[in-house]
Amino acid sequence: MIKLKRMLLAVLVGSSMGNSYLLEIRAAAPPVREFPGIQADAKGRALQSSMIWAGPEAPGEGVAVTFRKTFELTNPPNTATLSIFADARYILWVNGQYVERGPARFQPNGPEYDPIDIASHLQAGSNVLALVVVGNLSGGKVMRHVPGLTAILDCDGREVLRTDASWQCTLKNPYQKVRATWADLLDERVDARIPNGDWTAVEYDASQWQMAKHIDGSAWGPLSARRIPRLRETPVPFQIQNGATLPMTLTNGQRLRFTTSRLVQAYPVISFTADAGTEMAINPCKVNYVAQAGPQTYFTLDTMGTTQVEIVVKQGRASITGFKLMERLYPYNRLGNFTCNDPFLNQLWEMCARSCEVLSEDSYVDCADRERVEWMDDTPPGFDITETAMAGPAAADGKIVFSDPRLLEELVRRTGLTLQPEGWVKAHTCSDRYDIHAQMEDRACDWVAGLRLYYEATGDPKVIQEIWPAVVAQMNYFLDRRTPRGLVRARDWVVWGNPLGYLTGETTTLNVFVQRALADSAFLAGTIGAKEDGQRFFDAADHLKQAINTVLWDEADGGFCSGYFDEVDATNLNRTVYGLRKVALPVTDHRTPATLHADLFALDQGVVPPERRDRVISAMLKQTPDQLSGSIMVYYYAMKQMYALDRPEFDTRVLNMFRQGWKAMVANPWDCSWEGFDGGSKAHIYGMYPGYFLSADVLGVRRDAPVWKHQIVIAPHLGGLTHAGGVVVTPFGPVPVDWNNADGVLHFKVTVPENTAAWLELPSKSGRGEINLNGKSRRGTVQGSRLVVTLKPGVYLGDY
Repeated sequence: MIKLKRMLLAVLVGSSMGNSYLLEIRAAAPPVREFPGIQADAKGRALQSSMIWAGPEAPGEGVAVTFRKTFELTNPPNTATLSIFADARYILWVNGQYVERGPARFQPNGPEYDPIDIASHLQAGSNVLALVVVGNLSGGKVMRHVPGLTAILDCDGREVLRTDASWQCTLKNPYQKVRATWADLLDERVDARIPNGDWTAVEYDASQWQMAKHIDGSAWGPLSARRIPRLRETPVPFQIQNGATLPMTLTNGQRLRFTTSRLVQAYPVISFTADAGTEMAINPCKVNYVAQAGPQTYFTLDTMGTTQVEIVVKQGRASITGFKLMERLYPYNRLGNFTCNDPFLNQLWEMCARSCEVLSEDSYVDCADRERVEWMDDTPPGFDITETAMAGPAAADGKIVFSDPRLLEELVRRTGLTLQPEGWVKAHTCSDRYDIHAQMEDRACDWVAGLRLYYEATGDPKVIQEIWPAVVAQMNYFLDRRTPRGLVRARDWVVWGNPLGYLTGETTTLNVFVQRALADSAFLAGTIGAKEDGQRFFDAADHLKQAINTVLWDEADGGFCSGYFDEVDATNLNRTVYGLRKVALPVTDHRTPATLHADLFALDQGVVPPERRDRVISAMLKQTPDQLSGSIMVYYYAMKQMYALDRPEFDTRVLNMFRQGWKAMVANPWDCSWEGFDGGSKAHIYGMYPGYFLSADVLGVRRDAPVWKHQIVIAPHLGGLTHAGGVVVTPFGPVPVDWNNADGVLHFKVTVPENTAAWLELPSKSGRGEINLNGKSRRGTVQGSRLVVTLKPGVYLGDY
């Protein structure tokens, strides 16, 4: 790998939750680690050997280079695939027509190239590929790294060209200032006069451009083909302020605003005619544009989460003749839906589904407006909503991908690629940010849980094999921090509102997450034949479970104390930590008292022995307030436990929590879920999980076993609703259900997909062991509070 000097930049920033912390950015860092399991494919190896750039005369942060390659074709090809990768971002035109922008976000030690079908854009005679590539940027989704471009064009199975020293390039292009923020890539200053014409067109005179330079491709890890489909670009509706119409002429100081009815993740496309030198500001895109003379069209380098675009003519004259707003998102096909007799819950489900769409780009992102960063805790709930509401475009075998797992695969893979020399993976990917939110021990455990979730949703062990060294390193990191008591000593975090958040000790919340991660790692080891690792992690998980239930159990209170603190760690308990919070928990015999977080996560992570469950559940319920406040994600886990209890009063309680806590979100015109009940980002992934519960628990349909078993559960939790129906997506296909509760009789219709077994589980009625299915009496089995009937594929009408 090319060794690049590390630079450190520390700035004080504030989070939306009202906190501040030290942000450290490691700039110009080489890829962290190579992974033997990740191999370049044949095209990737060819691309890696064909990397070009503009040479050392393109230095500095935020550099933009334009490239051109002209070539001749005797006839238009039947097939033409351009395989392309650039660090960090490219926009591609073919014969003057915009085609695509990319690549997908990447860790430099695991990049992916884009195979793009460009046959429809090629012609007999002269053709040109034109690109702008921006590099040497550091933000929330790009890492500062060696910039470069590589591409190979194959037409009708024959290589026509590849990047080499015959490509032309120049820094004398319109993109005079480009910059990365935590959320966006910005072309802050664009001067359309510089190219003196349309530099993307075939006939453009590029004789003054320089020739590209070949560079060493070993600065990147193995290149492989893009794992997710290309993003979908869709024009979205908008309104012009004050009912204005186009064309409209603007002069000095005049402005024109375009607005949408909800937040979109989009880029503007503006067509206009201007005098040479006219200066325009395009907001909130932060673009200062200097026009060339005559008609022209401009669009931004990146999308932006926004509800409006405003054009201001600072000086000069421009006539706006056309405007489009192009939303660019993951190409979901929303197959799920939900309707019931409560209009609020219908709106809530719709908002949650929309939130999943707008927060799914080339990854699950935490928020659409402030960051757009891939964090491990973007799922849950990212994949929860995807699995129950969405399908993706067809895979290579031509089959529709129900419950599309491809963003989850990329998330767990990229997280593994962030492995640090100290043995931990970052909480977020594809950035140079190294602060207290870079290393988050519980998020590392979430990552292992995500790996198991992906495997059980797909049956595919390949990604586990690829990044297994990272799993081993992360588990060793935890095991190296065991104390004489058998517990792991590290920093606590979990979720906002944890009284011990950020503090170092032997805490219950952290240790139950680690215990689950060790158990999951043991399971994953078995899927790839890593027997020694599997046995070691299995034994460690068992020992840690025993230690948690010995050292941290409070017999008198019937729950778990929140942590064990030795003399050194105890001195920090009542101090401000990182300027964020002050903890006030008493210490008795080294232990701090129970908290909701300790009992809740002990249940959720599965460390509570059967003989203790009732007491811990009682303690958890006493500490779970109905008046929702604090961390929104605490309630996600609390609601999971309430539904697992399978009692009508808790089904109703959860729905009432939705009605109270999500009221302001549903009423918000952005049509997105929030980061918190009353603060933070207004387009955030945290708040969209009610859509999952409405599908998986209220309608009651969920995958209940690894995908290879082809089985689902249909178990409604109506919570006082008289009607609920809709479609829940499963990996085996959509499952329509309809429930009507009238006069004490449950009337229903359910459809079981082909090649799928279903367990129909209805609330048990005393003395009733039979239901009516398709006009015939069918006997079931009472299991707990449910009457269970097995169903084969087909449509069922029933009464119970």
